[in-house]
Amino acid sequence: MTPPEKVGVDAVTNRKNPLSKDSSLQQIIHEDVAPAPRPNIILMMADNMGYMDPGCYGGGDVLGAPTPRMDQMAKEGFKLTSFYSETQCTPTRAAMLTGRLPIRTGMNMATPPGVGAGISPNETTIAKVLSNAGYRTAIFGKWHMGDINESEPQNLGFDEFFGQLYHFNAYSQTERLGYDPDSELGKPIYGLVEANKGENLKVVEPLNLTSMAFVDEQNADKAIAYINGQANSTKPFFLYLAFARTHFPSVQNPKWAGMSSKGPYGDGLMEMDHYIGQVIDAVKEAGIDNNTIIVMTSDNGPTLDQWPDSGFSPFRGGIGTAYEGGVRVPCIVRWPGKIEAGRVSNGIMCTLDLFSTFAALGGGKVPTDKPIDGIDQSKFLLGKQNNSDREWVVWYFGADSSPQAYPGAIRWHQFKIHYKAYDSFQGPESNYGQIPAVYNIEIDPGEQHNIAGEHDFVENAGIKIYRQLVASMTKYPNTPSRAFPNAAKAS
Repeated sequence: MTPPEKVGVDAVTNRKNPLSKDSSLQQIIHEDVAPAPRPNIILMMADNMGYMDPGCYGGGDVLGAPTPRMDQMAKEGFKLTSFYSETQCTPTRAAMLTGRLPIRTGMNMATPPGVGAGISPNETTIAKVLSNAGYRTAIFGKWHMGDINESEPQNLGFDEFFGQLYHFNAYSQTERLGYDPDSELGKPIYGLVEANKGENLKVVEPLNLTSMAFVDEQNADKAIAYINGQANSTKPFFLYLAFARTHFPSVQNPKWAGMSSKGPYGDGLMEMDHYIGQVIDAVKEAGIDNNTIIVMTSDNGPTLDQWPDSGFSPFRGGIGTAYEGGVRVPCIVRWPGKIEAGRVSNGIMCTLDLFSTFAALGGGKVPTDKPIDGIDQSKFLLGKQNNSDREWVVWYFGADSSPQAYPGAIRWHQFKIHYKAYDSFQGPESNYGQIPAVYNIEIDPGEQHNIAGEHDFVENAGIKIYRQLVASMTKYPNTPSRAFPNAAKAS
């Protein structure tokens, strides 16, 4: 097979054989022309949903919280079983929005409320790419990419925004025992907000332990109304629905309280599943089902430190870790008539790839002045090829943005390499004997049996990937941490 043309600036090759002599640090973009008419694109993202929460991934009824709409979506679409997020919510959202490793954008850690920083306006978001290509764009739900004007969605390519700026638990802070307003970093906006393109945010209503119960209902209603409003438009649209569920605390919507046998978390999961179904129904009723690609995924794994107010994964670890439980998440892609119904693949894909894939499907122009780490996976999704083009995924920890920063972990082929690992978000650092640790996750998905001593070739592959990343980041320097702009270099 003849490799596609290499274009753009230096980036880390991550397809076919990334370790071959021809794998110079070039981004590869498919030569395909976007299909006509260009599809509407809907991305729905759960917050901290476990890999095994949906029934189609082995959970659902088994875990006391049935998810019939996600299960049906999988039957009608394409289920990915090796889809990867970043280790935390902010990095994942940055990866999706920019197609760039979070260490490059300075968004490799979750941003606290009022920090006075956020994603750089110099980054090009997928909303901006699609907007420039003639799309209407909207986000309803969680942003978590900064709360200063230049880093808000209405100034980064979205035509309209309604939702919340932070992670869910931020909105309960003022009601926690011992809360002191002097502890705040700045002036966080603890409320639902909205703005149209270029406007300043307007607070719609305060969010607290009472009103938090209705956030997803309000955001889903906005999304459904938006879809209905686009039915007769001559322009395609990009809709990003970022749920508050299933992030802790699981403040129950009275309509869903007691619906599961799992408790408040299960109730919230079932509620979110219902809204996913409503979005799909709205697309069908609007008559745009065959020209709308819908993606459902999660920003990271479950918050095991909050158990039982958390999801479930059959793998080791949860949010904040690079173990499979922290970064291997559900992902379902649905596009009737374009994506084969009931297809399942264990091919590697990650959140970074959504940027490049959406840009390709929408006919958008990807930036050529900076490295793009996402891969256009449209051929893979559309069944034009059986295998994913992605060979490896890398995860970084902490605020160190220097080119020499060492990754926390790399997945390469069926192996996972851990250079520094934590058993949970709160620590402690894992004790796995020989460093780095190497696991064959196809036969040891629980990452329990370190086989580093017999697999030098895997360690060598990791070193080559690391050297490519260092070279790329040296040539194109990373943005310093935007979550902690004054952070000292991590140890």
